[in-house]
Amino acid sequence: MTSLQQPVGSAPGRTGKVPGRRWWLFSPAVVVFWVVAMLDKTGVGVVAANDQFLSDMHLTGKNGLIGLLTTVTLLFYGASMPVWGMLIDRFGPRKCALAGMAGWGVSTLLAGVATNVTLLMVGRAMLGITEAFLLPMSNALTARWFPHAERSRAKAVWVCGINAGFALSGFVVTGAIAVSSWRGAFFLLTILAIVVCVPLAWLLLRDDPALEPRLSPEELEYITRHGGGTEAEADLPDSMAAEKASRGPLRLWPFWASTIVWTVNNIGVYGLASWFPTYLKSEQHLGSGAASSYIALSFALCIVAGPLVGVVMDRTGRKAIWVFGGFISAAICLVVASLVDVLPVQLCAVIIAIIGVEGLTTLAGQGVLHNIAPARSMGRAAGVMLGIGNFVGAFGATVMGLLVDHGGFGAAFTFLIITFAIGGGSGLALHRARY
Repeated sequence: MTSLQQPVGSAPGRTGKVPGRRWWLFSPAVVVFWVVAMLDKTGVGVVAANDQFLSDMHLTGKNGLIGLLTTVTLLFYGASMPVWGMLIDRFGPRKCALAGMAGWGVSTLLAGVATNVTLLMVGRAMLGITEAFLLPMSNALTARWFPHAERSRAKAVWVCGINAGFALSGFVVTGAIAVSSWRGAFFLLTILAIVVCVPLAWLLLRDDPALEPRLSPEELEYITRHGGGTEAEADLPDSMAAEKASRGPLRLWPFWASTIVWTVNNIGVYGLASWFPTYLKSEQHLGSGAASSYIALSFALCIVAGPLVGVVMDRTGRKAIWVFGGFISAAICLVVASLVDVLPVQLCAVIIAIIGVEGLTTLAGQGVLHNIAPARSMGRAAGVMLGIGNFVGAFGATVMGLLVDHGGFGAAFTFLIITFAIGGGSGLALHRARY
């Protein structure tokens, strides 16, 4: 059975097939949003390696302050996410997406015209606030448009957009800087948000599959019967159903273990994405073109890994073991990168660490959430869990910058190794609870 064609149901005599149109109607807009969003969030790491930018903003040699550019974005990103989650459950993903994307276009424009680091920080903070709708929106749409047994694959689709944005950011931002300047890179991001993303949201997003006239009645019935739609409960494991009904997802310990997982994920993903370009330039003495190629390779491999992991998770129903495996493999790789002073080995180790965190734990960590929260309140649950994780995880880039200043990349990698061990422990606890 492929992901694009599913049985209508298991009732006697129901042997027909329904088309997988939900996949094609759901995917394009959400994937594009994530590609552009990741260019916005991680492109500053590429801009920060530009000498003219550092000179104009008086940031040369101030690694802690450079890391703060990422931290400010993620702090406001995380703090705003629970609010967006409640708004999404109340007003729907489509309206929230339109408002958020218009705002993030203004934020990148503000960064492009900034004449000092304070105004630049304001633009980055506004970007965090306005992009914070993305994770609650994506999880809410996934829960509404797909049966529970398909959601890992559905999440893998838009997580591929995240990874594509990571992979492309070096080339796109470096190219924009080469054609114009570092300011031109921010102006390009403004155009992508306003001219590309806002019309896509207007034309393609639907809050519920029942509002999409291109879905057949059979496919809509299949989705709602198996846990999709705004009114249906997620198809939760029997062991959790009674407890969830009586206590609510935010009162269950697995919810908070998942929050720890997401916090560690953010520290790892944004810490590595923010500092990998500088690591390649200052420690490995690679040019910007080579650095962009290695970053692209890392996240291109995540694009390959994510869907494969999603298929396995949907078939087995077990997600947390991938959290454990992703974090522990990343920790081991960073140990190797710290101890083995051989360029190919160090590069391979850091690339595999990125795959372990972004390729495995991003998808699996959010997958556990879909075993905890019902579809109708997914926006709020996702907003709280992912918001806390992003808010706390936002300090990772700054901590790494300060460690680079005072102890080099070895100290920064040690911080990540310890953090990944904590995330791996949380994943193991969830696995033992059969998530």
